[in-house]
Amino acid sequence: MSGTAKRLVAIPMKDPRDAKTRLGLALSPEQRGDLALILFRATVTRLREAVEGLECQVDLAAVSASPIIRDVAETLGLTVIDDGGAPSLSLALEAAADWAARHGYGALCILPGDLADPDPVDLAWLLDHPLEGGTAVICPAKDLGTNALMVPLPRPFAFAYGAKSTIRHRRAAEAAGLTPVMMPLGSLRVDVDTVEDLHHLPSGHLRRTRQEHAQ
Repeated sequence: MSGTAKRLVAIPMKDPRDAKTRLGLALSPEQRGDLALILFRATVTRLREAVEGLECQVDLAAVSASPIIRDVAETLGLTVIDDGGAPSLSLALEAAADWAARHGYGALCILPGDLADPDPVDLAWLLDHPLEGGTAVICPAKDLGTNALMVPLPRPFAFAYGAKSTIRHRRAAEAAGLTPVMMPLGSLRVDVDTVEDLHHLPSGHLRRTRQEHAQ
C-alpha cells in the first residue's frame, strides 16, 4: 500500500430488529436479527485477518444509531459512528465520511456488514489498493449494487446507494475527476438480502441462526 494515510472501514448496520425483512418467508424476526449479528461479527473477523499484513493503518467502525449495534461493536473493539437516524443509507455514510475526514483519515472504505462469505484475501486486495493517483475503488454486487466503495477523503462526491448503484458511483467518481477502478472480487459479490442469498452462506451461520430459536 503506497502512502501513509490511515484508512477507515465503515460498516453500516441497521438495528437487528429491523434487519433482513425480505427473508421473512424463511426466518422468523428473531432469527433474522440473529443472522444480521452473525454476519456482522463474521465480517469483522475477516477484516481483522485481512488487515494484519498491511503496512498502512486500517481502523474499523460501525455506522449505526442502534443501541444494540453500539454494544456489539464496542464489545468487538470497533469505533461507533452514530448516524443520527439518517433517513437514507447514503446520508448515513456521508456523515461517516465527514467524521473520518475530521479525525485524520485519508480514505474511507464502505463495506456492508451482511456479506455472505467474504474472503480475507479479497478484503486485503481491496484495502491495499492505492488511491494516491486519484482513484475510487468499486466492488460491484451480483445485482450491480455497491458491495464495497473506497474513496479518498475529504469525500469527493455524494454517495448514491440503491438499485444498480455501481453505475451511479462510477459516473460520480468520473464527474469528480477520479478514475474509477472496478474490482469484481468474487467473495464480495453476494450480500444476504433474499432467500436465494442464503445458499451462499457458510453452513454454520444458518445452522446457528435456526438452533438459537429452535425451542
